[in-house]
Amino acid sequence: MNPPRIIDHLLSADDHASMLAAVESHDFPWERSAILAGEFPGLDPHDNLQDVHGFYAWRNQRIFRSPHLSMIASVLATFEPMRLIKAKLNRTYRRPRHIEYGLHVDTRRRGAITAIYYLNTNNGYTLFEDGTRVASVANRMVLFNAELRHTGASCTDTPTRLVLNLNLIPGPGASPDTQR
Repeated sequence: MNPPRIIDHLLSADDHASMLAAVESHDFPWERSAILAGEFPGLDPHDNLQDVHGFYAWRNQRIFRSPHLSMIASVLATFEPMRLIKAKLNRTYRRPRHIEYGLHVDTRRRGAITAIYYLNTNNGYTLFEDGTRVASVANRMVLFNAELRHTGASCTDTPTRLVLNLNLIPGPGASPDTQR
């Protein structure tokens, strides 16, 4: 998978609506976090903040699982079987102008892919180092080699931009659309 691959209408309309309603609920737990660690030239520290919910992380032979992990099961089923490295929901807020946070890679794990699932439609986007831009369209997923540098960009037209960020190694039985 060299260029990013886009899959529209990943989930059924009902599954997508259910997931969106759950994360927009007042009961859903969020934590405040930096968008990117380290210094990125031109990025104001006040713009480097987002709300996150970590669904899953596998680091240093330890596993963290959120009690809400089942909420994203329909997205994860796209990759069955697989080795999940990280699953995190990001919520960034509307800004008066688009802010591109900084080119980065999410993981350097050999054989890994990054998948970004857009929960809501807005004018934010994912930008790749080569200039490829993927619009934030609800129920869309973009898949790409985890070695590709990319950045998110804030929205200016809706209160929030909601994306599910996955880092994983797809298994041999995964859908051909999700293979590296």
